[in-house]
Amino acid sequence: MKILLIEDRYYKKIVKKIDKNILDKTTTQREIINTAITDLIDGGGKKLRPFLMFLAASFGDYDKKVLLDLGSGIEILHMASLIHDDIIDDADLRRGKETAQNRFGKNEAVFIGDFLISKTFDILFEHLDKETLIKMNKNLRLICEGEIEQAEKKYDFDISIRDYYRRIRHKTALLFAISSYLGAYVSGIRGKKLNILYKLGLEIGMAFQIQDDILDFNGEESRTGKKIAKDLEEGVITLPLILLLEKEEYQQKYSNLLAKDKFKNIEPKNRELDQQTIISLTEDVRNSSVLEESREILKVFMQRVDRFLSYLPKNKAKKRLKKLIDAQIDREY
Repeated sequence: MKILLIEDRYYKKIVKKIDKNILDKTTTQREIINTAITDLIDGGGKKLRPFLMFLAASFGDYDKKVLLDLGSGIEILHMASLIHDDIIDDADLRRGKETAQNRFGKNEAVFIGDFLISKTFDILFEHLDKETLIKMNKNLRLICEGEIEQAEKKYDFDISIRDYYRRIRHKTALLFAISSYLGAYVSGIRGKKLNILYKLGLEIGMAFQIQDDILDFNGEESRTGKKIAKDLEEGVITLPLILLLEKEEYQQKYSNLLAKDKFKNIEPKNRELDQQTIISLTEDVRNSSVLEESREILKVFMQRVDRFLSYLPKNKAKKRLKKLIDAQIDREY
């Protein structure tokens, strides 16, 4: 990911403009809100969604101001989801900065997240027609459903790969798809090309989440910004773990976890694993073949992305998209 995030001038230019515009759009008299937003921006988020929006728009004829606003709106929405995630996870840090919920309290953090969502819709209402807003809102409902499903399925080890794909499609990939779609749509792109760019964004989002789930087990904490197996500790069952527990030897070893009624009478918020089980599962994931198997699945999604990319005309945006796609396989954070 180093090439994309550090050396790409176009990317750095977009990120700088997005950050400034977010501050302009969200500045308020409430300093708590301003501080929380500044902390998230200073934490150095990748801004991949608005960047993808700009790349998709480059296949049409776009208004820079409109695109900058919509890209900021998508990132503001993403920031709201991060604040709400931190409340759910009771997280202390986000991108090396103290989280809003830890710094200001959970109640205040909820309202900061809600404030950001309201700002998102201010931007969307300004630039999108009714039909597109309805489509956007439908996708946002699916994103919320994905988050709720993840919360409901905490520590549910009896989960299939198909269940996992559906969850990450809703929870993560849809926002990438929306970004690509909106960038294309406001640039006058319609028909088959618009559908291709939507699906391209969706597959990029799927690949992004799978790589995140791989890094949860083998990434460097100093680069990823979170401790190893943090998802597992929080009860989120991801691809490497699903693959591990499909193997007979590990099904026997962890038969107690796979028992359907293990957490039946326990509320999701009260479910947890003992530290020794977390350590054991993490070591087995890292010492078995499942991380490599996960990478092979990642490659399948990258091939899908390449296929959709092949349908698009050659231009600078296509080269930058290819660079973004290739970087997914090797990124370290």
